Amino acid sequence: MGMGIIKKAIELVNLIKRQENIVIISHGDADGVAGSAIASILLKEIGIEHEIKFVKYLNGEIIDRYKDDFILFIDVGNGNIEEIIEKKVDCVIVDHHFCNKYFKNSLNPFYYGIDGSNISASGLMHLIARNIKGDADIALIGAIGDLQDLKSGLNQSILKESNIKMIKDIKTYGRNMPLYKMLSYSPLIPPFFKNVRMVIKFLRRNGINEKKSWKDLDKKEKRLVFSEIVKTLIKRGYDYEYISNLYGEVYELNGIDIREIASIINSLAKYEKYEMALDTCITKNFKIADKFLNIHRKNIKNGIKLAKENLNDGNLIKYFHGGNLIRDTILGTITGMLLDGEKISKPIIGFVESDNEIKVSARAPKNLNINLSLAIKNAANKLGGYGGGHKAAAGAIIPKGYEEEFIQFFEHELINQLNL
Repeated sequence: MGMGIIKKAIELVNLIKRQENIVIISHGDADGVAGSAIASILLKEIGIEHEIKFVKYLNGEIIDRYKDDFILFIDVGNGNIEEIIEKKVDCVIVDHHFCNKYFKNSLNPFYYGIDGSNISASGLMHLIARNIKGDADIALIGAIGDLQDLKSGLNQSILKESNIKMIKDIKTYGRNMPLYKMLSYSPLIPPFFKNVRMVIKFLRRNGINEKKSWKDLDKKEKRLVFSEIVKTLIKRGYDYEYISNLYGEVYELNGIDIREIASIINSLAKYEKYEMALDTCITKNFKIADKFLNIHRKNIKNGIKLAKENLNDGNLIKYFHGGNLIRDTILGTITGMLLDGEKISKPIIGFVESDNEIKVSARAPKNLNINLSLAIKNAANKLGGYGGGHKAAAGAIIPKGYEEEFIQFFEHELINQLNL
């Protein structure tokens, strides 16, 4: 592990230990919830009273409300450093979003030459808590919720401290579900995706009971199903590189795929069931949230359909407007899934109405050498809004009715970045 960041983490835990009361202000997603769970476990251990406030975005109004308290910002704060300094807020910032502004009491990976897409906010919170009472399992649930790779950098070091096991297996979700669901839910196998009838026929033809789960199959049955899936994909023209991605490293906690755990935490957070999400992280009882996962999947499916029907072409981007028909909390998920599912080679922007404002979500293919975080922040600022995020995934809030102007400013930012 990088010694500079570890030294800073120890310095910050010593500062936290000196407080009497702390307000945790955290981003309301899987990473923010996981980070707050780790912070809460730490503060209970050292006997510090605390309350947790989840936010979709950090703005001046929230900072003003709590500025007289000692604040622990988790997964938010890097975009508000100027205001935090100006208002003399006593705080610690634990945020992995891109920011090169210096703040003394901040665990910002970018200060230590680490890209924020290689460590989550919950991972950073674990680094702060680990010598007293951290939780590497929860930290990695947050990292997976943030679509991070566990094989590299600090995540790899945290993995060694965790109870999470890496196994080689088929990479689809739902390996504990009935097979017909696992195969028809997975966009990794396009011919089967959303095609239950075809999947059942395929399984029966190979003498496999569709109600069994992947985990129930013996080695011979698994090998048979997998080789038949490969044959199906070859017939449909999929290349070796695509097919080889179907099998590989999968991470499990107590036999459950941690991608599924992250989905549960995320879906609870998206429906603002924060207490349940926190409790699920801390107790590691993942059965509780199945109902919400089903609602979440249905809403995402409907959202993707709506986004696809309303997809427009800009000069350098594609964009859609979901109005008030897509929940603002699942806009990022839908934008990302649309980009991947439709194999879109340009950046894509989604708009939805959120209270009296417009929420914007931007996603870009990883191979494009652009920084969405910078582009979205500058474009939103010009309209009196605010934004930030990562290179390939970012978001903003802008005033209602300025979507067209935002597209112009955003494309102009991209032109500058690409030197066109």
